[in-house]
Amino acid sequence: MSFIKYNENDLLELFQSDPVCIFGNIDAGGLIYTYKDNHNFKIILSLDVYQQSINLSITYNDLNVFTGELLNVTSITKTEEESMLVKVNNEKKLEVRFSNQVGVVLLS
Repeated sequence: MSFIKYNENDLLELFQSDPVCIFGNIDAGGLIYTYKDNHNFKIILSLDVYQQSINLSITYNDLNVFTGELLNVTSITKTEEESMLVKVNNEKKLEVRFSNQVGVVLLS
């Protein structure tokens, strides 16, 4: 069985809060992480660990800045620059930046 590989502590550090369970049980693999900075940017990451899918949205003052869905996600890691790196089929696909200014970079 395939699943998204990630370090829970790294995501807790990046999002600065505990995830919310989508399916009512953390072992079911559905989680939502939310981060809000002091400039009214918000990052919402929902992931289904066993379906290997994520939905990511970035808003500013509740207005949509970025929305994306990725399938076949193999891993989510924290970088040294305090960013979140998402790999799809083991290839770097997306980087979400938390420091200085919230942002997203498409890598391929």
